[in-house]
Amino acid sequence: MIMSYSCDIQIRVEYVDTDKMGVAHNSNYFRYFERGRCETMRKIGINYKEMEDKGVMMPLVEQYAKYLRPAYYDDVLILRTTVGEMPTAKIRFDYQVLRIDNQEEKLICQGYNVLAFIGVESRRPKACPLWVVEKLKKVYDNGHEALKNINLEIALYLKEFLRSIYFSFL
Repeated sequence: MIMSYSCDIQIRVEYVDTDKMGVAHNSNYFRYFERGRCETMRKIGINYKEMEDKGVMMPLVEQYAKYLRPAYYDDVLILRTTVGEMPTAKIRFDYQVLRIDNQEEKLICQGYNVLAFIGVESRRPKACPLWVVEKLKKVYDNGHEALKNINLEIALYLKEFLRSIYFSFL
């Protein structure tokens, strides 16, 4: 099922994050991704502690980042984390790291990571827990209710428009 839920957080590039040139070191972006993922899950109503208490762990199985522009010491960045699909045995998080330059968002890094669902005891893959799917559906439905209403209005308009064309040829 295709869906989309995004969450933005702010991150300030700290001195410890930078190299001798004052540029955020590339390894920090994966830490930023982790922060974005944890905050997104919290806003959805899911946290790692709760998952582990319910017998599920989420190891990282794939990760990617493409660096487009540097971030510098003391920059305030926006990290946009998106869950783009309903999870199955894995869940993918997509990331955009943005900097505001002259009141315009500039993409400086993009990436993703994929986590699998495994049993705490068995350490074997398992399906995404139903309660996680339900929480994702809830935020997805809430966030897209306005879009659904707009789509319904467009569909009704198109129906009337096509009906008028059809009857004009009779």
